[in-house]
Amino acid sequence: MPEMTIVAARQKQDMAWARRLVLALPFAIAAVLNVLINVARPLHWRTEHVAGYCFLFGAPWSWLLDHGWFGPFDNRWLIVILLWVPAVLYSACLWLLMRVGRVAIGRARE
Repeated sequence: MPEMTIVAARQKQDMAWARRLVLALPFAIAAVLNVLINVARPLHWRTEHVAGYCFLFGAPWSWLLDHGWFGPFDNRWLIVILLWVPAVLYSACLWLLMRVGRVAIGRARE
C-alpha cells in the first residue's frame, strides 16, 4: 500500500509541473515574438511575417483595444499591449480552465 501512495504523490508532482509549464507557455511565446520583433529589422528579415505572428497571437483579444480602455499609446507600448497583455489573458484562461476541470473531476469522484 505505501508504494501506491508514492506513485500517486509522484503523479501529482508531475501534474503540478505540467500545469506550470502550460501556464508559462503564453509568456514564452510572447517573449519569443518580442525578441523576433527586435531582431528582425536589423537582420533584414521580413518584418511583415513577424508582425503577422504578433497580430495572430493578439487577435482574439483585439476587442479590448476597440473599446479604447487603454487610451492612446505610442509604438513602444503597442508591443506591450499586443504581446504581454494577451499572454496574461491566455494564461488566466488556461488557469481558469484547469481550475474548473479540477473541480469537475472532484465532484465526479464523489
